[in-house]
Amino acid sequence: MISCSRFTHEYTKSFFKFVEPLSKDFTVYIHGEEIPVYTCRISAYPLNRVWTGFQRPVNQSETASFVNLVSDEPVTLTIVAHRPHEKILLKPYSKGIVPVEEDGKITFTLPAEGQFVLETDSYHHCLYIFNSRPIPCPDPASVTHYFGPGIHMPGKITLHSGDSVYVDKDALVYGCLFAEDAEDIHIFGNGVFDDSGEERFFIHCYEAYTNGNLKFYDCRNLRIEGILCRNSAIWCLNLFHCFDVDVDGIKIFGQWRYNTDGVDIVNCQDIVIRNSFIHSFDDAVTIKGIDRYAHTNNENILTENCVLWCDWGKTCEVGIETACREYKNITFRNCDLLRAGNTALDIANGDCAEISDITFEDIRVEVDACNTCSKYQSTDDTVYDLQDTIEIPALIRFSNPRFRSRRNFEVWGVPEELLADIDLTGIRQGMIRDVVCRNLKVYYGEGVPLTGDGKYNAAILIHSILEGVRFANILVENVEVNGIRITEDTAVMDVRNTDGFVFR
Repeated sequence: MISCSRFTHEYTKSFFKFVEPLSKDFTVYIHGEEIPVYTCRISAYPLNRVWTGFQRPVNQSETASFVNLVSDEPVTLTIVAHRPHEKILLKPYSKGIVPVEEDGKITFTLPAEGQFVLETDSYHHCLYIFNSRPIPCPDPASVTHYFGPGIHMPGKITLHSGDSVYVDKDALVYGCLFAEDAEDIHIFGNGVFDDSGEERFFIHCYEAYTNGNLKFYDCRNLRIEGILCRNSAIWCLNLFHCFDVDVDGIKIFGQWRYNTDGVDIVNCQDIVIRNSFIHSFDDAVTIKGIDRYAHTNNENILTENCVLWCDWGKTCEVGIETACREYKNITFRNCDLLRAGNTALDIANGDCAEISDITFEDIRVEVDACNTCSKYQSTDDTVYDLQDTIEIPALIRFSNPRFRSRRNFEVWGVPEELLADIDLTGIRQGMIRDVVCRNLKVYYGEGVPLTGDGKYNAAILIHSILEGVRFANILVENVEVNGIRITEDTAVMDVRNTDGFVFR
């Protein structure tokens, strides 16, 4: 069975029909039949700033395209790209699917489900290709919120214990989901949630003033599978003090507004993010701790078999807010990083947790010449002028910069009497120990400098900056750059204030 999303709007109140825009950049055929190609917005370049009271201007974004396929068999695609180009890139490269272009038509076969990005010369105006297993709804009458084929505009939906939400593959829902103090919630389907209707008006990401695509506080036993999340107003998937959460096969894409992190896991336990596609403007997957929930550790958290793309910041991140006693048993495994911001694998212990038992393994990082350098927007008049640069992200960056800086608190409006570090634990602030980074493969595309000063450009930066705090027992094993295993002599490495560091 092969099908695709087709979004149509039934209207009754006037003759003004709502039509979901179609792409002008690509025409796509499945086994010879043309299918709809829809649009979204992504960041045009990595320019970012602290929230100043208004949303990021739309002229810092650009259009991208997407098709949403549902299949349980191989799919052969034929694509016509309408922008002039010299080369075709189908990502992630690790899937080994090589498109063939002949007579203006790009052809390839997807042997199984998976999430891909087709680029013509660069990531600009790319095509997302989502190919997912069918997720049926056995009984619509048994679902609390059922969204069948069509375009729906419910706005914010508040869920309660035992609720379920189903989104048909032909359903485009302009709205967002919220729950607090709830359990046993199931969100599933192959359709789209779009948060375009929500406007952010406040700086804080922790509060419920702005929702984002999905936001949960103090919830337990959540299952989220298959759905697509587009154009969030803030962090996309928010988990605050949640337990027993299984996220499988979701797609986060079309994100360009300020602070659109992909997945934020805040003082949570027993969380799994798997088989998902996450393209965020800001950090992709990040694990945080905040004061409200500082009594609860972050532990037993797994991100695996995911395709990640970070425009700005960190891709697989632990921190920088780390207000709790411990972070432990946290794993990022078997993930493709299509673009890694400024850092691929990051631990930033900015508060008072002790961080231990962290694993990064079987991670593949892609770096292309179109990945230009990040820039901070210091004023309204700042322009992005780094189009001719190449950002080579750090492969590993572990440190303990202070999150509770006076500058941060002044920006956020925190009262003067609270401008001080806290110690919730009695454990030394800023500690990182017992970390394994294993089987890391970096691919540098054409035009990206492979080496500098005779060393491979895959920086490993491990440095405690706090007096009296020395990191301990960090293993980095089997790092390859374009198929070449790097050694201590050929690695860009800065390791300081660390005991028991091993590189092999």
